[in-house]
Amino acid sequence: MPDPYTNPDAHPDAALQAMITRLEERGRHGGFRGMIDKYVATLRRGQPLTVLDLGCGTGVVTRRLAEVLGPASVIHGADVSGGLLAEARRLSSGGKIVWDHIAPGRLPYADAMFDAVVMHTLLSHVPDPAAVLVEARRLLKPSGQLIVFDADHAGTTYAQPTYETTRRMDHLLTSAIATHSDICRQLPRLLKVAGFQPTGHDAAIISECGKGDYWLSSVRGFARLMPTLEILTQEETDSWTQHMLRSHEDGTFFAAGAFYTFFARPL
Repeated sequence: MPDPYTNPDAHPDAALQAMITRLEERGRHGGFRGMIDKYVATLRRGQPLTVLDLGCGTGVVTRRLAEVLGPASVIHGADVSGGLLAEARRLSSGGKIVWDHIAPGRLPYADAMFDAVVMHTLLSHVPDPAAVLVEARRLLKPSGQLIVFDADHAGTTYAQPTYETTRRMDHLLTSAIATHSDICRQLPRLLKVAGFQPTGHDAAIISECGKGDYWLSSVRGFARLMPTLEILTQEETDSWTQHMLRSHEDGTFFAAGAFYTFFARPL
């Protein structure tokens, strides 16, 4: 089964709604919101900016950019999913956001159009991350900034009763929801190949022990997605989910994952 986030509209409505719910729940979490705010704060202030949120999903980051940047700035939220964009438009108050339904490949924007391009949990889901970075290089002004934020899916873990079960389920889950589960480990090389100079990076870990919050929401999202997308059988899904919920209730919950933000400028 392919990564559902590569083409959300190709999946049943139940799966699309589960993705929408998870994206918005994640965006409301304080720890996750803090990571967004930290990289948004690096954008230049005091002058109008034209910014592209590429792979905007339901617009969590796009809306935040519109809140933070000056009133004369223009923010484009672009995604291949008409379903996710419909939800983004519904949740937006309008204003300076332009919502663009795009297709994979060359994007419908002029060369050197943007002061900044943001890719928030995008590259782990696209078939060819290098090609997307090359296209971002075309779109950025010479003084522009690239911000790439993603999860190190390969290191995300949800504790199960045995090490063997934990490893098996972690691999199944992360492989199913990310085309490139190790994208963060590849970014320094891919940025160089695409014509960027990395200027820094940031890292954060969300780790929960005893009780779950951020990762418990993820568990509930997986419980809806896994059987719908045939990642696991309903029986396997129920067993995995029930263990995570029980461990939350009895204070033995553990789940953790790392997130990275990469900053770069065109060479």
